[in-house]
Amino acid sequence: MTRPRLLFCTSRFPYPVIGGDRLRVFNLIRQLSKRYDVTLLALGEASAEDQTALIERSGALSVECVPHGRITALRGSLRALLTGLPLQVGYYDSPALAKRVDEELPNHQIAIFHLIRTSSMWRGQAKVPAVLEMCDAISENFAQTAREGPWWSPWRLVSALEAPRTASFERNESKRFDLVSLHTHKDARLVGIPDERLLVSTQGVDLTRLAFRAPSTRHGRAIALIGKMDFFPNWHGAEWFAREVLPKLPDDIRLKVVGDCSPKIRARLEALPRVEVTGRVDSLAEACDDAFAAIAPMQVATGIQNKVLEYFAMGLPTVVSPSVASGLLPTAEGGYMAAGNAAEWAIALARIAEDPAAYDAMANLARSYAIREHAWDQIGDDYVKRLEHLHQTHAHAAQQTTPAGSLS
Repeated sequence: MTRPRLLFCTSRFPYPVIGGDRLRVFNLIRQLSKRYDVTLLALGEASAEDQTALIERSGALSVECVPHGRITALRGSLRALLTGLPLQVGYYDSPALAKRVDEELPNHQIAIFHLIRTSSMWRGQAKVPAVLEMCDAISENFAQTAREGPWWSPWRLVSALEAPRTASFERNESKRFDLVSLHTHKDARLVGIPDERLLVSTQGVDLTRLAFRAPSTRHGRAIALIGKMDFFPNWHGAEWFAREVLPKLPDDIRLKVVGDCSPKIRARLEALPRVEVTGRVDSLAEACDDAFAAIAPMQVATGIQNKVLEYFAMGLPTVVSPSVASGLLPTAEGGYMAAGNAAEWAIALARIAEDPAAYDAMANLARSYAIREHAWDQIGDDYVKRLEHLHQTHAHAAQQTTPAGSLS
């Protein structure tokens, strides 16, 4: 039996699986490949080995990378700056990718465009239903940075510029698509997506590679912070925590930053007392084996944070900022602690350090929440059902508009 074909367009090749956007794309392709023959078009360059590995691990039918040089990207950003488009949309603008989308669409029955970076590739061509996989209202992230970022940071100025133009772009682009996928209803309200064109598809976590360890069995003195540190909210949160909270904790407690990090940011963080930066690791569970707690101190955050779901899966007692807490589903209540100022953070973490076993129940609640709400298999099943309904609705509408007498 011939399977329907799905075209998936993204701005970054999703392998190795590092960073939230790549994690999302990889796992969605893995789930969608159970029902569709998936063709992936991605900007960037990847080795033949990585392309083969992605096909083998995700089940995609075919993968193609479209080169996108730095000079082309900077030219696109400059055009965006002058024309009022979001800078990231200009940065990832690619006539070469648009051409490949035009060529491939007629051979597919449905298309998904990942983030507003690739949404302009969809212009209604080929008459197939199209999905905008928006994930988060990124404009809200910019708005938070513009309000709460340090006055000296260039990111605050950039975010003040980007917030209104990104919000306008999100609203306008979302109207063009048959279906828009967002992680939360909160994001959907910010963008203004009506229910009939909304798919609330939360972020997932791979529970198979993150073994659970109860707090009572953890004896290390590290506090884990997972994340790509070149992302401003992550390194700014890490730096704030190291400066403001860590000095209030016992001297043998250290901050362990786990994840990709440029040499510049790594040096900046490791210059602070009691901070260790691992860089990229093969196993998050092993890297966090000596941690008694985990944190998400980002003062700027929207949507559901991957790092928090990973903490929950591993059984790490978790303390988060109010911004991060606001992205979690209501059913996560009781599975984490939220802290505002430095004193609140220090009190929460000191209590965990003094008696980890007292947080076994909280860790179990968090793990149950991750299984119930964020398992990739369930997310994939829900996504496929909505795509099938969209395809059927689109096919029915096409039949209804077929001119009389055009069929023999």
